[in-house]
Amino acid sequence: MKKLIFIALFLAPWIVSAQPTDRNVKLTIESSNGTIPHEHIAAFIKGENPAPQSLDRNGQTVFTGVSGTDTMAVIVKHRIYEIPLTGVKDITVELNKRSKVTGILRNGEQMPRKAYNVIPLSQSQPNVNVSASDDPSQYMDLADYLSGRIAGLSIEGGPGNYQAYLNGAVPLFVVDGQRVNSFNAANALVNPNDIASVSVDRNGVIYGMDGMNGVITITTKR
Repeated sequence: MKKLIFIALFLAPWIVSAQPTDRNVKLTIESSNGTIPHEHIAAFIKGENPAPQSLDRNGQTVFTGVSGTDTMAVIVKHRIYEIPLTGVKDITVELNKRSKVTGILRNGEQMPRKAYNVIPLSQSQPNVNVSASDDPSQYMDLADYLSGRIAGLSIEGGPGNYQAYLNGAVPLFVVDGQRVNSFNAANALVNPNDIASVSVDRNGVIYGMDGMNGVITITTKR
């Protein structure tokens, strides 16, 4: 019996240390020109329901409750960098003047290229194209025009107090190449008579953090 207790006590520290423990991991984006292109960067811990985090004015963010088996995904422009977090407390992504990644530091030391994955992302491509109506004058506003046209898109509220959801999340609206800060803004800006096309990109990573919930692009007849 004493022998079994001794063995258990001897093995206990090894068993505990073998278990993944939650911790904080800090991400820092450093640019050679001192300016962080926030609109092109998104970061999250990979998983079933990833929660993207924004960077502060110093180009930093902290992920909490990170396991040693987790992987951090950092999207910079048209590439996604997948970084294993085993034994990691700090990640620094270095950018050049053109906002391209030149290197990644793990706990202050340069990571070898083979230690992380780089996945190229094509330009944002629509998953759905919605043809303009032959008679758009029958619609009162943009909300009326889009209702029932796009799978997963729901519009709640009324004029001046609309909220749009794409698969339960708030998407980004882009009108004639310009981002608008809300669906209400897009609704006030667009006349259904002027719509040439509408496209839906459910993975608008090209827009960084803003596009993570999908992008609805509206092009008018100009």
